[in-house]
Amino acid sequence: MNKRIIFSLTISTALIIASIPAQATPISVGMGASWTDSPYKGYGAVYYPLPHIAFSNEVFFINNFTAGAYVYSDDNQKVSLGVSYLPLEFKTKDTDNAQMKQLNKRRSTLLAEARYTLSTGFGNFATSIGADILNESNSVLINASYAYVFSGDKWAIEPRVGINWANDKNNDYYYGVSHSESVRSGLAYHDAKSSFTPYVSLVGSYALTQNFGAYLGARVDKLTGDVKNSPMIANSTVPSIFAGITYSF
Repeated sequence: MNKRIIFSLTISTALIIASIPAQATPISVGMGASWTDSPYKGYGAVYYPLPHIAFSNEVFFINNFTAGAYVYSDDNQKVSLGVSYLPLEFKTKDTDNAQMKQLNKRRSTLLAEARYTLSTGFGNFATSIGADILNESNSVLINASYAYVFSGDKWAIEPRVGINWANDKNNDYYYGVSHSESVRSGLAYHDAKSSFTPYVSLVGSYALTQNFGAYLGARVDKLTGDVKNSPMIANSTVPSIFAGITYSF
């Protein structure tokens, strides 16, 4: 079956690839692949290509699925405003579950996002808030994370722990079951409220040559609350693995 769903749970992990290269350069591009075990019933394992592009100067930045500008920056703090692609979606044609096929399609969207990062000798802290600007899901998403980079001449390893908060509109759009959908599908009616999703990740990179590098990473998200209890969900633990090659200019 053709399963092209892309989860923001995995994509957000990929966004940190550019932050831990073995060699810091202003521009890098690349291509990789990712595997994730979809939490939706009838989806199963999902594979998809993972493009990579990163650029940053004193004013503007592109970090894969996010682009924006720095409104404040010094040696260890940055405040940025930008737009981020939220690729979470649900397509009825991509599920094998007969009941799930009776539900409405859920679309991806764009977020207006504000982000703050703090780099210290004890690690890197980041927090962000994003809001749907296409009126698809009316999502409001808040993230907080802590990471520490271990590095050598050609390698870097970054363990990260974090937590995401999603408002009730986001959760009800992507995980709720309306009364009409319940009648059609036989799934229980579900009005999803806000929830937290803690996660852990580990990403490593290695400089193969002066320009080429490779990365490998894994991440596990734990769905909780009304997302975990949604009749659309088959599993609340969502593992992801990804790898790729980058070229730095």
